[in-house]
Amino acid sequence: MKHSCNNMQTNLSLQKMVFCKIDLKIISIAIAVLTMCSFYGQSQMTDDQVQEQLKTHEGKIDALDERVLLNEGDLAKLSKIKLSGYIQAQYSHYQEGTDPLNTFYIRRARVKFTYKATDGVKFVLQPDFSTGSLSIKDAYAVVNIPRLNGITLWAGQFNRPNYEVEYSSSQREVLERSKVIRSIYPGEREIGIKLEYIPDAFPLKLQLAMLNGNFTGKEAKDVDKKKDIMARATYSFDLPDAGIGIDLGAHGYFGSLVSQTMYISDYEGRLDSMSANIGSFYDKQWFGGEMQVFFDFLGGMSLKGEYIMGKNATAGDSRSNPFKTRNFSGYYAYFIKNIGKKNQFAVRYDHYDPNTDLSGNDAAKEVSYNTLTVAWQYYLNENIRISLNYDKPWNETNATVTEDKKDNVLGVRVQAKF
Repeated sequence: MKHSCNNMQTNLSLQKMVFCKIDLKIISIAIAVLTMCSFYGQSQMTDDQVQEQLKTHEGKIDALDERVLLNEGDLAKLSKIKLSGYIQAQYSHYQEGTDPLNTFYIRRARVKFTYKATDGVKFVLQPDFSTGSLSIKDAYAVVNIPRLNGITLWAGQFNRPNYEVEYSSSQREVLERSKVIRSIYPGEREIGIKLEYIPDAFPLKLQLAMLNGNFTGKEAKDVDKKKDIMARATYSFDLPDAGIGIDLGAHGYFGSLVSQTMYISDYEGRLDSMSANIGSFYDKQWFGGEMQVFFDFLGGMSLKGEYIMGKNATAGDSRSNPFKTRNFSGYYAYFIKNIGKKNQFAVRYDHYDPNTDLSGNDAAKEVSYNTLTVAWQYYLNENIRISLNYDKPWNETNATVTEDKKDNVLGVRVQAKF
């Protein structure tokens, strides 16, 4: 299903320049021919007059040659730019509790500019024009470290090192990421630097990133002096006789969040209103393990999953919305099956518990969630994909949350890639 996309606008520009170059060459030849005809047709002209006309025509030809060289330089610059992107037009129907209950909107509309300046240096810029917002998703530079084969340095705003985060929204088999990923990695991107190592000799990838740690898509600068660290390692191997490919990986997050309010809610929900809490740092530390298994069976099939657990801190600004520290856990599991060359069936089950220290009536509103997602993809061609998706979440109930919320969602999406 993967394919490379060419930039239609860039191709048109390149064609115009090529045609311009051809036209200029034809004009040069025509001028030379006319000069010769003029020379032979006007035998009565003196030698000085002939030489003067030749110099005039030579000057015009030199000017045309300069324009051709200038166009060739512009053509070389444009050839270093790659343009790609996609538009996701979506219809969503909500079970209840949302006004309106259904709507059309643009879920994502992205254009990605990739400029390869020289060998080993590239720049990426990707804005998003989805309904109701305009934002920069990616803005980073990638540089190959000299004399260190396989090591690249990333700087700017990019995806956090995690499987489901890095897995492009244009390729994902269901409409949205799992609840645990959306909860601990809001906005998917972060600002910072990253080292990535991919050796040539064996299928290993190592990532180490230093990040601000507070980015949610709006804040551009850090809010405290400490930086967060992320690390991820993945390894791939094949079982050719069985037609199986396996990717294994793990990642860790080591950071903190500074409290800007005196109201702190601890792991068991107890509220502390000590003024000394302001400016204190609280841990954001978790670990995750992942696996993806790909089967070359009846058109292709895959199983994918990840489990994450640890401590998280979330910002708050008042007694009713306090700063929170919580132990959490979550996981997701996919089953994906290709049906022929144009259809694909996918089902995902995911679980997220925002506070593993409390359950039942003690959990109050911090209840766990389970979500079953069923999706069908139809690939009209290499550029157009139509998706039908149904999410059925159900939440834990207790004395505070007495029933399952009516929050099922039916989604239909048409995606166009270029």
